[in-house]
Amino acid sequence: MKKLVAILLLVCAVNMAYTQFFDNTLVKTRPFKFFFNPNVGLEKPISSMFSITSEVAYHKFDNFVDGSIKGQYFDNDWFGYPSKVKFNGVEIALGARMYLMTLPNKYLDGYYWIAPFGLYYEVNVDYSHSWAYEVQIYDYGRSVYYDVNWPYYRADVRLDNLSIVMLIGYQHNFKNTLSIDFNVGARYYCISKDSREVLSVNPTYDDVAVGEVIRNENRRWQIAGRFTLGYYIRYDWMKRKK
Repeated sequence: MKKLVAILLLVCAVNMAYTQFFDNTLVKTRPFKFFFNPNVGLEKPISSMFSITSEVAYHKFDNFVDGSIKGQYFDNDWFGYPSKVKFNGVEIALGARMYLMTLPNKYLDGYYWIAPFGLYYEVNVDYSHSWAYEVQIYDYGRSVYYDVNWPYYRADVRLDNLSIVMLIGYQHNFKNTLSIDFNVGARYYCISKDSREVLSVNPTYDDVAVGEVIRNENRRWQIAGRFTLGYYIRYDWMKRKK
């Protein structure tokens, strides 16, 4: 009987903690990114003007379409010519927002909280780790133009990117249920590493050895922008003005 009571109390405590955490929380996704990189994010207000944000995404892309690292990674297609390599990985972001002002809204009338709707500044830290195995590396100026059937070398490739994103945006509330969020800004890649572990080498070349790990870095600035849709979880959390 005591065990049953303890289990019931634990279940109630977990449920209350769950309810309190998700109360006044936006669950979001970036729809244009979702079909290629499924993602989900949360925004949790912690005061009337501040909130914390987070996002987790499956990171998938083809052959450095973002231009992050110098070098070209290819594999052979049916005709023996190099084709783009698909990279897989994960992306995690954590940030903070400061809300500045909000437009009059009948659904928020009588409440003193601003977050999570209105004009805001946001800063977040974004980390991604991606990989591709047994990739044929073609060195432009040598192997590609002379013999596409002989790659420079074959390697396992890993990418690590750590960036700081600074944004200004506006988040609108629809009937206290849905949200739409636009923002623009800049991203700085403070760490952008490309690591290649060589598996095999074209005998024609002797400046790369099997087992060698080749590393490149490419710190850079980039324009940032997002369009996000959200669902607003609200358990009558807001306090009315007295």
